[in-house]
Amino acid sequence: MILCARIYKSKENYPNEKADSDIIREFNFLVEQHFKTKHHVSEYAELLFKSPKTLSNIFSKMGSKTPLQYIQDRKMLEARRLLHYTNMQIKEIAYEIGYEDVQAFSRFFKNQEGRSPSEFKEKAS
Repeated sequence: MILCARIYKSKENYPNEKADSDIIREFNFLVEQHFKTKHHVSEYAELLFKSPKTLSNIFSKMGSKTPLQYIQDRKMLEARRLLHYTNMQIKEIAYEIGYEDVQAFSRFFKNQEGRSPSEFKEKAS
């Protein structure tokens, strides 16, 4: 029975879920290392020697969030942490996370969180 399953997998180009989960794990590790400087899926795909479309297909096949959502979630986690636990100004936090423009950071934060960074900071205090 096991031999039949192995033959079927090798002949049918059966998706290798272990390899896919390894790629997702590597992607998450890279996001953790580079989220402040790399904001596009294509940048991570290049580091993994994959195309952005291949990465998106792997994430979709595994039934998880999109690669871009992982990147944005990590940036938001850091933004919330800095707003809550530091006395940094919003423009400093924006720059720390990789935004040159404070307005772009504020739009990103409000789209993700539902309130502005300043409102979030006030409620956290």
